[in-house]
Amino acid sequence: MRNIFYLFFLLTNLIYSQMPSEVMQDLNNFEPSELIVKLKDNVDAGVYYEENGKAKSDFNIGEFLGIEDKIESSKVMFHQAAIEASVVNSQKMKAVYLAKGMQNVKDPLTMKNIFVLKTINQQENILQLIEEIKDNPNVEYAEPNYIYSIDDFEVGDIIYDDPGNENEQESSENSTANISVDDPLYSSQSNITSTNIDDVWDQYTTGDGSQVVAILDTGGDYTHPDLEANTWINTAELNGVEDYDDDGNGYVDDIRGWDFINLDNAPLDDNMHGTHVAGIVGAVGNNGIGIAGAAWNVKLMHIKVFQSSGIGDSVIIAEGVEYAYMNGATILNMSFGGYGQSQTLKLSLENAYSTSILVAAAGNDKIGIGPNCTPCAPFYPAAYNYVLGVEDTMGYTNYDQDGPTFTEWFLELLNYELAAPGSAIMSTVPNGGYATLTGTSMATPLVAGGLALYNQQKPDDSKEIIFGNLINTSSTYVDFLAAIEIEPVPDLKILTAEVDDEIEGNTYQNDEPDIGETIHLYPRVKNYWGQADNVKVELKIGGNQFQNDYYNTLVTIEDNISELGSMSAYSTYQQFEDPLTFSVSEDVPHNTQVEFRMIVWDELQDPVVKDSLDFNLKIKNAVQL
Repeated sequence: MRNIFYLFFLLTNLIYSQMPSEVMQDLNNFEPSELIVKLKDNVDAGVYYEENGKAKSDFNIGEFLGIEDKIESSKVMFHQAAIEASVVNSQKMKAVYLAKGMQNVKDPLTMKNIFVLKTINQQENILQLIEEIKDNPNVEYAEPNYIYSIDDFEVGDIIYDDPGNENEQESSENSTANISVDDPLYSSQSNITSTNIDDVWDQYTTGDGSQVVAILDTGGDYTHPDLEANTWINTAELNGVEDYDDDGNGYVDDIRGWDFINLDNAPLDDNMHGTHVAGIVGAVGNNGIGIAGAAWNVKLMHIKVFQSSGIGDSVIIAEGVEYAYMNGATILNMSFGGYGQSQTLKLSLENAYSTSILVAAAGNDKIGIGPNCTPCAPFYPAAYNYVLGVEDTMGYTNYDQDGPTFTEWFLELLNYELAAPGSAIMSTVPNGGYATLTGTSMATPLVAGGLALYNQQKPDDSKEIIFGNLINTSSTYVDFLAAIEIEPVPDLKILTAEVDDEIEGNTYQNDEPDIGETIHLYPRVKNYWGQADNVKVELKIGGNQFQNDYYNTLVTIEDNISELGSMSAYSTYQQFEDPLTFSVSEDVPHNTQVEFRMIVWDELQDPVVKDSLDFNLKIKNAVQL
């Protein structure tokens, strides 16, 4: 089978041949003399686990790949618990595919057999080396170690003196909620009121400390008076033996998180970005100093994966992601990104999604997600459909030009889902200070903090329901009060379909309609919100009445309804059985375009809401040589 909308592929190739400079820079920005190689799971790479669970191997992967003369050293990524959990997750996904009749789908990847290789020559051409080994039948993928950044941000004046409580009354008057907030800088926090977080405080909760938000950033000043009480504490290490890995997670004395840059247990911020992000999520509220975080009582897990310059790489970040979800983070805040797509980081995030909600910044380059815009390119990890990508609404932000409930990336399902205020946001900075910063990095933690309140209030909601509720109640910005209170309904969209002419009796079986053939169409549908219980897709002739009379002489629709059955919240369904079917007349002129329409709805939804997709198919009447 092949997707019918060939034009999308052509446009994508055109766009990527005219990439903006920011994108080109990221695609060519990776650690010199390093590459990442994942061997297939069935390769015995001699991996074993140390007492602390860290994966090790004495395997000569350079010799195995035929590049031994170029490799200085190698190491295995990740820990035993995460690797084994990823194998279980892969098996579960495979079972889901099989249950849906998706027999030919490739097995989901695991975190097993992933090696980081260092080359002898510091000037080694990494891309050329990858080309040499990527087609090896034992290699799942090979990629550079891409560099990511926290992106540019604007810094306002830094306040170090305690401003006192002189603004307390003003802050209360600016709020629509009845709750009293005595943090003196709260009057500067219009981001809270713009997203109705203050109404959540008033009507539901300000946080009870049950949610753990991992801040993957430049570190955090956990001694800051507005952050110290909300800093996550690893009690097993706090109450354990010094210089010993008491909880067996592979990190010694990681009482407040971990520094993956300096490889120690003090993930302190030497930039200010991470501390500012942490304050937006969870500065202590109503303590008479500074600001109020979105969640007043929350656990902030500080994970330093960026240098003081704001630079980090996919290996370090992927290990930080692993640390976060394997140590109990319920939400991961990622105020960073890049245009280079790392399969290794993606794998780590996919497995984190099994236990955590992922939130990431959409970027500050004024670039659309694409593919059909200028300039455009997806910004990762925010673009992934299992990550809540957060924009601002101001002119600096990257944006999703076709909105969060549709995507022209119909195969990859790339989207930015939400918007939140990111301009001149007041929050904490190191050494007890406060300052305003601007960027989608500041919009993202507001969503993460709001999610901590949502999770606490509605602990039984699936991540998919949460995504749908946040997306479908947003206006200018995300609205957390509305998201908590809404009752979800199905929101079905047809993304595309696959055309199949490999039917007995067809002449050419070349994945396109020819005269005299029978054609099968397999629709692909996305449900962007609540449970749908009886999904159907109908195929019709499109165009106006005059066109329809003509089209009906060219094709005959034989099976016009396809039964998809139930679709869970925020799920995607690719039909593999019960196709829509039409036959083509023998008398169609060569290269005649016929307009069709596919319609999707939930038969049990009341009232029934339908979505449609129009498309053209070109009929061939020629002898193929």
